[in-house]
Amino acid sequence: MEYLAWAKIHDRVRFELTASGVSPAALADFEADALPVELETRGTYGDPRLIDRIAARYHVPAGSVVPVPGASSANFIALAIAIQRGEVVMVEQPVYDPIGRAAAFLELEVVPLRRLPGDSFNVRLEDIEAGLRRGVRAVFLTNLHNPSGQLLTRGAVQQIAAACAAVDAALIIDEVYLDAAHINASQSRWTAAAVADNCIVTNSLTKVYGLGGLRVGWLVANPDYTRRARQVMDLLSVENAAPSSALAIQAFARIEQLEERYRRAYGTGQPVFRQWLKGETLVQGYDSNGALYECVRLPSGMSPDNLNKHLVAKYDTQVTPGSFFGLNDHIRVSIAPPAAELAEGLARISLALRDLL
Repeated sequence: MEYLAWAKIHDRVRFELTASGVSPAALADFEADALPVELETRGTYGDPRLIDRIAARYHVPAGSVVPVPGASSANFIALAIAIQRGEVVMVEQPVYDPIGRAAAFLELEVVPLRRLPGDSFNVRLEDIEAGLRRGVRAVFLTNLHNPSGQLLTRGAVQQIAAACAAVDAALIIDEVYLDAAHINASQSRWTAAAVADNCIVTNSLTKVYGLGGLRVGWLVANPDYTRRARQVMDLLSVENAAPSSALAIQAFARIEQLEERYRRAYGTGQPVFRQWLKGETLVQGYDSNGALYECVRLPSGMSPDNLNKHLVAKYDTQVTPGSFFGLNDHIRVSIAPPAAELAEGLARISLALRDLL
């Protein structure tokens, strides 16, 4: 079963450690006024007020911003505009499952870019350069990486973008988790779209800000890419929902309150997870860059799917199997639950690990 289908329909349990972002926000979390509801669409390709908010926050020209219905739509559109059917896209591996599926749907040839656990999931520039020499026309990365949470620095992005630009290739980066590094890991706020002209960036108000129900995402790129993106939008949703755009504008006006909400969740969950990891000798973790999820390496030979099934059946606990990302010896664990709930869920993982040894 593909990841998103599983994420939507799997049986819920007492200790649900499957999320990758903050819990859904309420209107009160950013003092939003839902009334009167706006039903009239403003602008032709996105509400100009929303576009201006996004552009100001990420220090990019307003003309480079295309609002779309969520980051998933943005990723699909980015792949559709970056290269043509039959051309080659290099996609990071392990990867968020819908990315590879979207590329296949668009009839792109996909080659993997290995991000190895033994190398802390780093991106090797020489691997990208080798792919570009073999005809890769676009490279797709996530930053922070999903599922490992590892950070691509601004300098690394500049190097990768330059290598792509040398052969007129595009660099697509999903940045839905990158603001977590700014909020929790002392990174300056930045976007790859401001680093190089051949970058296409996707983002949304979902993972860090808890507003997935609005389905507000955006794409940031150079004028040629944004022109194509608007053409693709005309074939898909045509317009963005006016009520969602209006609420998103209010969210950006009080974004610090949503940032603080994410910061509190991380500040609560991260120490609990690190304390557990310190005492759990059977698994391996990785450095945190501010995300509300952690990637955990299992004992040799242990299946993440079998572990999760056992957790559900015996311990009323659930994690995300790494197999959904092509990572067959890891699990992804949410640290977003309240401290006591998280600690108990982690303790149950420890029990399940020993059951399966």
